[in-house]
Amino acid sequence: MPFSQLFKHWTYQLFAPGTLLRRKYEAFKELLAQDAVALELIADLEEIFYGKTLADRQRAVWMTQRLSEAVSIMAGKLMEMNPTRYMDLPEYFRKIDFYVRMGMELEEPEVGPPYILSLEEAASFPHLAGGKACNLGRAKVEGGVPVPPGFVVTANAYNYFLDFNGLNGKMEKLLRQMVVGDRDLLARLTSEMQELIMAAEVPEEIARGIRFGVSEIIEGDDLIAVRSSALAEDGEISFAGQYASELNVQPNDVLEAYKRVLAGKNCPRAVAYRISNGLTDSQTAMAVLVIPMVDAETAGVAYTRDPDCRGGNAIGVYGVHGLGFELVDGSISPDKATLTREDQPRLNTDCTPDLGGLPAADTLVRLGAMAMQLEKSFGCPQDIEWAEDVTGKLFILQSRPLQSERDETAEAAKQPLGVRPLIEGLERASTGVGCGEIYFASSGERIARIPEGAVVVTKRLQPSLLTFIGRMNGVISGTGSRASHFASVARESGVPVVVGHTNYPFEPGQLVTVDGFNGAVYDGCVEEIMTRSREGRQVSARVVEQYAKVAPLAVKLNLTDPDAEEFTPTGCKSLHDVVRFCHEKSVNEMFSVMDKRGRGMLQAKRLETSLPLVMYILDLGDGFFDNAAEGKTVSPQDIKSLPMWALWYGLADERVQWPERLTHMDWEEFDRMSAGIFSFDSRLLASYGLVSDNYVHLMVRFGYHFSVVDSVCGPDAGANYINFRFKGGGAGFDQRLLRLEFIRRVLDRYGFETKTRGDMIDANFARQGENETRRTLVRLGYLMAVTRLMDMRMDSEEQVALEVERFVEEAEHRDVR
Repeated sequence: MPFSQLFKHWTYQLFAPGTLLRRKYEAFKELLAQDAVALELIADLEEIFYGKTLADRQRAVWMTQRLSEAVSIMAGKLMEMNPTRYMDLPEYFRKIDFYVRMGMELEEPEVGPPYILSLEEAASFPHLAGGKACNLGRAKVEGGVPVPPGFVVTANAYNYFLDFNGLNGKMEKLLRQMVVGDRDLLARLTSEMQELIMAAEVPEEIARGIRFGVSEIIEGDDLIAVRSSALAEDGEISFAGQYASELNVQPNDVLEAYKRVLAGKNCPRAVAYRISNGLTDSQTAMAVLVIPMVDAETAGVAYTRDPDCRGGNAIGVYGVHGLGFELVDGSISPDKATLTREDQPRLNTDCTPDLGGLPAADTLVRLGAMAMQLEKSFGCPQDIEWAEDVTGKLFILQSRPLQSERDETAEAAKQPLGVRPLIEGLERASTGVGCGEIYFASSGERIARIPEGAVVVTKRLQPSLLTFIGRMNGVISGTGSRASHFASVARESGVPVVVGHTNYPFEPGQLVTVDGFNGAVYDGCVEEIMTRSREGRQVSARVVEQYAKVAPLAVKLNLTDPDAEEFTPTGCKSLHDVVRFCHEKSVNEMFSVMDKRGRGMLQAKRLETSLPLVMYILDLGDGFFDNAAEGKTVSPQDIKSLPMWALWYGLADERVQWPERLTHMDWEEFDRMSAGIFSFDSRLLASYGLVSDNYVHLMVRFGYHFSVVDSVCGPDAGANYINFRFKGGGAGFDQRLLRLEFIRRVLDRYGFETKTRGDMIDANFARQGENETRRTLVRLGYLMAVTRLMDMRMDSEEQVALEVERFVEEAEHRDVR
C-alpha cells in the first residue's frame, strides 16, 4: 500500500475521526454491493463449471473477468477500512487472479496464410483443413480410394474473414450471452451472427484463391459442392448433420455459397451441439471443402461395423437412387446390403433380400473392400459416404469414425411421473436429486447432530451447516438463494438444495425425495426420479474438463470457518475465498467501528426520548428525515434509518417497565473514572449510534453491561445481516451466565448463530429478506430491553427455561398484533 494512503488514514484517525467513520462506512457500503455481484457471478460460474448450465466458453471468460473486477474492488475497499491490518491481501488476490486468468485465457486464432490447400495437402494439416477435408485427403493419399478432385478454404481463412470485416468483437459480445437452455435467446443470437457473416465481404486474397481453385477442378459450367469442414468435425465428435453444405452450386455463386457455409457454423443446433461437447468457438473454426458435384446414379452410406446385422460383425451399405442427402436427413428409407468383414468382402444374401436402389453386386463388393481399407488406414470402424455416378465410377465423399451407440433411455424420461410432489415450484439453489429421512435442523445443537444421509429442513442456509454437508442427501430451506455460500458448496458437492417454503408438510424421519432440477419434493424415495436424473442429465466430460483447473481457483470455497487459524489472506486459495474473507472482515470492522468513548462522534445529535437513556446518533447519510438537519437533538420520529427504527421499536416496547429515576449509562466506567465529577449525561458514559438509510451501528450501555448491534437491512437479502454482542452485568458471575444462557436460547429460536465466552455472547443473523431482518431487529430490541436487569433475578436453569418460553410467547403475540 502506498505510504500516502497510510498517512492519510492516520491523519484522519488523529484529527478527523468523524470523517474517518464516514469514509469507512462508504467503503463498507461499496464492498457489500460488490459482494452481492461477486456471489451472483460465482453461483452462475459454478453452474457452468460443473456442467449444470451449458454456456459458451466466451461467457465463462467474461463472467470470470467481471468476478475478478468485483473481488479486486472488495479487497481495495477492505484496505480502505483498515489499511494496516490487511496489507498482504492484495498480493494474494493478484496471485490467485493471475492463475485464474491464465486458466480461462482463449488462444488467439491464426489469421495468416495459407488460405487454400489442395485435397492432398489437407491430409497433413487437420488444424487448417478441418476433419472432413483432412479425412477425405487421407482417404485419397493413404487409403488409395477414389475421391473427387477438390481443394480446401482453410480455418485460417475463416479467422481472417472475421478479422478483415471487424467482426471479432461483435461475435464475442453475442457469444458471451450464449446459453443452450434458452431456445429463444439462442435463436436470436445465432441469427444475428449469421446476418453479420452474410453481410460481410470475402477478402480478395481468399476470393481469388477460391475462384482459381474452382477453375482447376471443373470444366465449363459444371456444378460444385461447397461443404463444411470445421476443425472438430468428423473426429471424436462427429457433428453429423449440424453444419450446412451447399450442393449444385454454380461456379459464379461460389463466394456466396462459401459465406452461407460459414454462416451455418452458427446455426442454433450446431452452436448447441458444440457447447454441449465442451468446445469453444475457435476450436470449431470453419474450413470449407469444395469438390465437383457427382452426377450420382446411386448414393448412400456404409458402416464398416453395422450393429444392425450380426451384432456389428458385418459391413452395412445403405443406398438410394440419385443423391444421398435425402437418406442422411432421414426423409426417405434406403435399401440395405450386408457384406462380410474381410479384405475381399462377400455379399451376405441373408441380410440383403433386394438390392433396390443399391449398386450392382460387384460394385457393392468393391465398395466393401474400400470400406475395409479405410478402416485399416484410420485404425477404427468408419462411417463412409459414397456415390456411384452414371458411368459406374465409385467415389468416396466422406469418411469419419463410426460413433458407438448408447442405450437410448430418453423416451422413458419423457413419460409422466406416476406420483405428485408434496411441494413444487421451489427455487433451485443447487441441482441434483437426493433421497433421505427428514431432519429438522432448528438450532445449533441439532445441526451438530445431523445424521448420515438426512434431508435437512432449515429456516435458512446458514454457514454453520457447511461443516456437516457431507452427511446430507438434500436440503429444504425456508429462505436463502443460489448466491449463498452454502448453496455454492452444495453445488460443488452435488447436494440438491431447494428454497422458498416455510410451512413444511413433513414429519421427522419421513422419507422424501428432493428434486433439485425441478424444484420439488416427493414423498418416499421415488426411484423413477432418481433414474431420470442419472439418465437425462448426462453432460459431456469435456464440458467439465475444460474448467477442471480453473474451478478450484475461481469458485471453490475453502474458508468456511471464520474462527479457523487459516482464515487469513494466506489461507485464500480462490477468488471465492477472497470474497468470503473480505465480507467477514468488513462486517467485523464495522462491528468495532467505535470505541467506548465514542471517538468521532462530535457531530452526533442527542436522541430525545422518554426512556432513561443517554444516546448520541451520527447520521452517515440519509439516516434522518430532512427536518432533523438543524439543531443538536433528534427524536425517534426523526429517524429514517430502517434498521435503527426497527431496533428502537422493540427497545421502546410499551410493555417494558423502565425505572423513572435510573439513567442507563456505563456505570462501570463511571465508577472507574469519575469519582462523582462527571454528570449523568456525559458523552463519555453515553450510548452511541451510527445510522444511514439501511445501516445501524448501535452501542448501548445498560449499567454494568453493554450491547452492540451492527446491522444492514435493505432490499438486497444477500447484504443483510445482524451482528449482536452482549457483555457484562452487575450481578454475580453465575447469575450473569444464567442471563447469557437465556439470551442464547432466545436468539437460537430466532435463527441466530451464537458463541459464548465467559460472560459475553456474540450472535449473527445473515442473508435474509428485508422484512425478516426488520422483524428480527424488532425482536432483538425487545430482548435488549427485557434483559437489561435480568441477571439480578436469575437463580436457576429451570427459571431460564420458563423465562425463554414466556418471552417467545409474548414476542409472538406482539408479532401477531
